[in-house]
Formats: sequence, structure tokens, C-alpha cells
Amino acid sequence: MKRWLVLAWLLIPVGLLSYHFGPGQDALAFRQAQERLANARQLEAAGHYKEAIEAYAEALVTLPATDEPSADLSVARDQLRLAQIRGHFQLGRLAETIESLNVLVADVEREHGPHSRLAYDVRDFLGRVHFQAMVALRLESAEQDVWRRHWELSRQNFRYLAENTADDRNHLDRQNLEVVIKSFNSPVPPTAASSAASSTTAGLNTVLSPPTTPPTGAGGGPPPPATDARPRPPTPDMPDSVANELDLGS
Repeated sequence: MKRWLVLAWLLIPVGLLSYHFGPGQDALAFRQAQERLANARQLEAAGHYKEAIEAYAEALVTLPATDEPSADLSVARDQLRLAQIRGHFQLGRLAETIESLNVLVADVEREHGPHSRLAYDVRDFLGRVHFQAMVALRLESAEQDVWRRHWELSRQNFRYLAENTADDRNHLDRQNLEVVIKSFNSPVPPTAASSAASSTTAGLNTVLSPPTTPPTGAGGGPPPPATDARPRPPTPDMPDSVANELDLGS
């Protein structure tokens, strides 16, 4: 009996060392990443977007490194990638933001599925960024063929969400789809200049800013209702269809 007690006593340090260099290291890495994440969020909330991007990057590299990450770890990594992209958007880097989001959409839908919550969040943000790009181009008096491509891509993303999300967020997605559809025939309000330059639409829980002038559809009728997310026949005032990025995996 004493031998077993002595053996068990001697094996305690072995178990502690195994935990320290195994799961203990992962737990420590998660705690450090959580601290850096909290710091990044504070910087972002204060408007220090460049520093926030760096803090999100530090949190990302702090996460445990493994060739076969768990589902939670994989989601955490992609959420941090989205946070970094959001920072680039807040700095006004629209082209870089769109390019990075297209890559992230493909990665998220491959890893977590096209109907995962994270995939919906990324598509929501992509739709918002295209919408802001359209507003910015119209303020710069760009040719219609230039800005309408961003309008169409924004519409496609929100239509996809309106047709696929569940009740807990579907109302918001349909509202955003309606705003995008109405914006095509609406004049850009003067107040849009400041919002396009310093937008905070990176938030995922707000409706896009609606036009100030109620638009009319082709022929003077009302615009399509928000509850109808089905494909609509072309009209003389609507733009020609462009390649559907949703069908191409964004």
C-alpha cells in the first residue's frame, strides 16, 4: 500500500508538467488572446482604428497554433480576421476591404458553411461596404456603369440574406434590402457626404441609412415591398445584371 502511495505522489509532478506543456499552454494562450481582444475593442470604440487593427492581429497570433483547430478556435480566428477588415474599412480603405472580404467569405463558407452565423455576418458587412462604395462614387459623380456595379453587389448580398436568414435577423436583412433597392433611383442626400467619409456602418446591428426622398419605381409606381425578396423582372430604370458574385462564391 505504501508503495502505491509513494508511486502516486511521484507521478503528481509528471501530471502537472503534462498539463502545463499541453492543455495548460492552450488555456494560457486563450487568456492572453482575450486580453488583447478586449484592448482592441477599446481602441476601436475610441476611434483608434490603426492601433485596433494591430491589436486584433496580436490577438490572432496569440491563439493556440494547431494544424487541426477545433470549431471554436476556427471561428475565433475568422472573427478576428473580420474585425481587422472592419478596421481597414473605418480607415477608408474601400478597395482593400472589399478584396479582403471576398477572400474571407470564401474561407468562412468553406470552413463553417454558407448558412453559419459568421457567414451571414460577413455577407452583411460586404453588402454594407458595397453600399458605401456606391454612395462614395455617386458623390464623386462617377459614371453610372461604375457605381451601379457596387449597387448590384450590395443588392445581391442583402437579397441572399433576406432569402436565407432566420426570423431573429431576417427583418433587419429585408429592411437593408429595401434601402438598397430604393437607393438606385434616389438622389444622394447632401448629408451622405460626411457619412461616406467617416462611416460607422461596420456595426452589424443597424439598418442602413434610408434615402431622404421617397423614390418611385419604373413607371411611377411604388418600389418593391421589403417583404418580397424574389428576383424581379428588369425595368428601363434598373441596371443591367452583372456577374452574380454569390453564385461564384463571392
